[in-house]
Amino acid sequence: MSRGRAVGVAVGVLLAAGFACDRGTSRPGTGEPVLSPRAEREAPRFARRFLPVGDAWIPEQRVPTAPQKKPRMVIWELTRFPGPGGGDPPPSAAQRARAREFAERCERAARAHGWFDFQQGMADGFRLLYGDRRHYYNESFVFDDALLDPERPEFLMYYGTPEGQKLAGYMFYARRPDERGPQFGGPLTVWHYHVWTQTMCLLRGLLSVGEADEDGRCVRGVPTHRSPEMIHVWFFDHPGGRYATSMHLDPQQLAALIERDRQRADRAVRGRPGHHSQAALPGEG
Repeated sequence: MSRGRAVGVAVGVLLAAGFACDRGTSRPGTGEPVLSPRAEREAPRFARRFLPVGDAWIPEQRVPTAPQKKPRMVIWELTRFPGPGGGDPPPSAAQRARAREFAERCERAARAHGWFDFQQGMADGFRLLYGDRRHYYNESFVFDDALLDPERPEFLMYYGTPEGQKLAGYMFYARRPDERGPQFGGPLTVWHYHVWTQTMCLLRGLLSVGEADEDGRCVRGVPTHRSPEMIHVWFFDHPGGRYATSMHLDPQQLAALIERDRQRADRAVRGRPGHHSQAALPGEG
């Protein structure tokens, strides 16, 4: 079995936890609808403009097909689980558990690979995305045909702080420009995409490498106004949740990233042979 096929099987096992049965069935004891992969692809979805802020979920087919004239970029969120008034409905216990488990798996994988160290992320092939400040992509992972693989995230999200670059989380891409992102955690796992006024150049329709010329032509990549679908996984208590679309972190949240890494470094020092700590960290006995 090829590696790509093996990864696909592994991802299929992950998604089977939420989408293993046919349309109309439910998880025993919960009454929660469960969809097959095919039904997931065909299920009606709803869109909500995230940036600039929109008001409510609308049927996906009502999203304009032509790019806007302004602003330069619009972000649309997508869901199968629209809530009233543009909000999100409460997740089921099973959805909440799947979302929590996956975020924890991602964070464990990042620590195992050493990616909380910015230099290690760079050594492992992550590079800053064109026109960006915080998304670092791994080209091999972008094009490996894996979906939601915690060991091979398409992007690491690093934020600059007074104490250097701090890893805030992952960003996963869909595998194709037209692929729907699976909502394994129900309304907690909302995907999003970007629409640009300017024609952008994306390798294989996925990875941004520049802007098209005045005639809409690209030296590298294909011209498009729309990104693939993507989802964030945050490694701290983001105000919008572990899968929030918002990239904004205020000074207090950046300080929390610094403190998180300080405490982990302190624990590592105190765990070395021969080290005797005089005091425990808050919350430790």
